[in-house]
Amino acid sequence: RRGGRVDRFRGGFPATIDGKGRLKLPARLREQLEADYGREVFVCSFFPHELRVYPLPVWQAVEEQLLKKPAMKPAVLKLVERVNYGQLLEVDDQGRILVPALLREMVDVEGEVVVSGRLNHLAVTKRSRAASFLEGSSLSDGELEELAQLEL
Repeated sequence: RRGGRVDRFRGGFPATIDGKGRLKLPARLREQLEADYGREVFVCSFFPHELRVYPLPVWQAVEEQLLKKPAMKPAVLKLVERVNYGQLLEVDDQGRILVPALLREMVDVEGEVVVSGRLNHLAVTKRSRAASFLEGSSLSDGELEELAQLEL
């Protein structure tokens, strides 16, 4: 924690998930994670194309938010079922996390990946998917209008 505040995760960095499922976190993101939150993370997936790496305290806050929602709401049920395949992990001394085999099978992220900061968590996406997203995905007029209201 720098001066009592937690920095946001930002930026995208190339990385690799090796044949054993180990992801070496980019140095800048790893240092920030350890300084602000420690080494414990919850790794899960909200979408079929990406892993999410949450610092444990951030993930615990997400769980608290989920507990406040009606448990039988279809979207809540679906999300809870998806994240239930996640695991609590610890970053090792080399800055790696071992992505569980089940998650690697469910989410296509082996080999060349991009680890990007998403403010309060990290996202891990296959490098080729990240490249095609940046090349082909522009914001619609409706989305631009919605973002304009945020005064970015």
